[in-house]
Amino acid sequence: MDLDEYLGQMTQHHDLFIKRIFEAEISDADRDSFGVEPLRFLALTEDFCTDSAQFLPPIAKLAQELPHVDLSFLRRDEHRDLADNYRRRDGYQAIPVIIALDERGNELGFLIERPQRVYDELAAETRRFAKEHPEMDGVNRMYDRMPHNTKVAVRENSERFRDENQEQWSRWLLDDLAEIVSTGIERRKRQGAMV
Repeated sequence: MDLDEYLGQMTQHHDLFIKRIFEAEISDADRDSFGVEPLRFLALTEDFCTDSAQFLPPIAKLAQELPHVDLSFLRRDEHRDLADNYRRRDGYQAIPVIIALDERGNELGFLIERPQRVYDELAAETRRFAKEHPEMDGVNRMYDRMPHNTKVAVRENSERFRDENQEQWSRWLLDDLAEIVSTGIERRKRQGAMV
């Protein structure tokens, strides 16, 4: 699906996705990193995913602004065979998966779910919130084992924290993707020279 098709079928996070596309900032460095060679990003996603609503809009903005960049979407649940190739280190099949492809469709690299720095910040915020609210029943449990009221409070805090950090985390995402693309292109060049 292209962006319009993806937006048209969304039942969750639609307005937030559009808002984040509008707010995303593409820098001159991004134009230099991504605007040189034809590039395609393939996103394995589902519209219920909070990380997809956070990290795919900056890529959509990049594709809107740079003529050599394309973004396509695949619903992960309809393409489990492909998604099985992109699991986190712990084996979990997280989304989004952002796959960078060159003009011939050769994979340059991929990013699963979110930049590592975001994982680290979210984990630190989760620990801070739990420490600040020891009165909440089950606040130190895994999210899926928390009582409903605690889940609601944790989710509200997480949403607030995500919103506060959207600009910085989008920057980290684009920086990480630029590194993935650059490394992939250099690897392809070296492989071509070896053949």
